[in-house]
Amino acid sequence: MFKFYSIFFLIYLVSLFSFSNSLISNYVPITGSSIMTPADFSRASLLLNDDQTSILILASSIQVENPSDVFNITFSKYFLNNIIALSNNDLFGASSHYQNLISLYNNANNLGIVSLNNTVGYLNTLTKFTNMDTSRFNTISSSINNLITNIDSVKQSAITLATLMNNTKNSLSPNSPNVATYQVVISNYELVIKSVLSVSSHLNNLKTPLNEIANLMPNFINEVNLYSQFILTDALYMSHMNILIKQILLSSDTLYSRSLLLSRLKDLF
Repeated sequence: MFKFYSIFFLIYLVSLFSFSNSLISNYVPITGSSIMTPADFSRASLLLNDDQTSILILASSIQVENPSDVFNITFSKYFLNNIIALSNNDLFGASSHYQNLISLYNNANNLGIVSLNNTVGYLNTLTKFTNMDTSRFNTISSSINNLITNIDSVKQSAITLATLMNNTKNSLSPNSPNVATYQVVISNYELVIKSVLSVSSHLNNLKTPLNEIANLMPNFINEVNLYSQFILTDALYMSHMNILIKQILLSSDTLYSRSLLLSRLKDLF
């Protein structure tokens, strides 16, 4: 029994000595400090594109805002208001769609903001290479999974709203009250439907970079476990973790570009 405790105590002392003399350190982004805002994603990943292939991959993943989309989304509530104003008794069924549209845009806007703000937290957690607690990686995975579930829910509500508006549009009579008014109503409905489907598409585009981040969590767990078990040297551990954080930063930058429109929906309409 004494021999067992002696060995245990020796291992404990070695572990203390090893970690106290460790050469590992936390990752410091190019910003010079912790990531403070989503706008830091692009700055922090700027110098990570060390070859032409990386630059091309990043460029292809960026979701550039379509001016037509921005215009239609911005004015979509006015298109619906225009339909409502064309009758005194909601003849064209736009009133209920209007409230659902505002609700959809509020929810999509919140998801865009939450996606970005959560990722700030993810990055500041992942850059702590000296933290050997692997539960933080599972927490990030769980958070992202919940976020994606919410994205799917709001995306489905957008598709449902587009379907309902399309059904209303198709049910209208060309002669009620007259052909000219009917054409205006149809045109406005089509613009709003297009805008709602665009918001659904923007929501869907958030999932890829979020999944990329979540899929790397097992790799982080593995590296920390290997280092904690003295299988990896300080140099190898730092090298492997730097590679992982580079991938995280690039995915975060992609998420930033794809969240811009959604995160300012309230400002647009």
